[in-house]
Amino acid sequence: MLPTEIFHELNGLPFVHPTFNSRKLLTLVAVVRKNIEPHELPLTAFLHPDFANNLYHRHVDGAPSFPPHQELSNAERILVAQSQLNLKALLPEWKDLFNLPVKIYKLLTSEVSLTNPILPQQIFLGEAAFTTITDLEEFLVHEMSHIWCSLIAEIYDFQLKDSTNNYTLPSGTGGKNPRGVLLACLFAVGAVNYHQRLLASGSARARPARLEYLHQYFLSSLETLQASAELSDTGKLITSQLDKFSKSMLISTSQG
Repeated sequence: MLPTEIFHELNGLPFVHPTFNSRKLLTLVAVVRKNIEPHELPLTAFLHPDFANNLYHRHVDGAPSFPPHQELSNAERILVAQSQLNLKALLPEWKDLFNLPVKIYKLLTSEVSLTNPILPQQIFLGEAAFTTITDLEEFLVHEMSHIWCSLIAEIYDFQLKDSTNNYTLPSGTGGKNPRGVLLACLFAVGAVNYHQRLLASGSARARPARLEYLHQYFLSSLETLQASAELSDTGKLITSQLDKFSKSMLISTSQG
């Protein structure tokens, strides 16, 4: 399938469009993984985090090892489970996205959270991610967005071969490639959608200032992508969809 055909089938982007067809993407990814290493297994087996991680470790040159980590404590597991339930209740259109099998670990570095496209379906949460339940919910949205969007990249990468690492995120973090900027832009949209819904729900946990920061982060990332000449056709398609979404956000804001 061509990128345009795939995006027609997917009907949007994860954590961006409520019409996104998550089951279609999972089927396509399972087939891609089976083509890499054929096994007489049901397609669902190819979506297990351990199977996926081992598969890519065997077939990707320079695949990274896990960062310093440990298992979540009982209290942390309870907080993660409660956060997932909260998110499904607040944004029921995301329920299937949070049902994806993932492994979640405690990160033993100073980073707040971490995922890596070459460590599929693995999430690492630092101590700061557990500061409040709102922080934890946002970082789960953040990293689950990375995981779902990285599944798309398993089919077609977002950047051209040999792209540079000369890009800087709105946060000031440099040394990024176009894929990294696109993943950042996508997570920002998901986080904006989360905080908008939290605000609309009348929750005492709503954070308007954080919502505005993430909105600007999204728009700045989008500008960087639109100026890049190193996006693949898939990257350009996603950027175009995000541009349309940004305009709908402006319309919605002006009407509100």
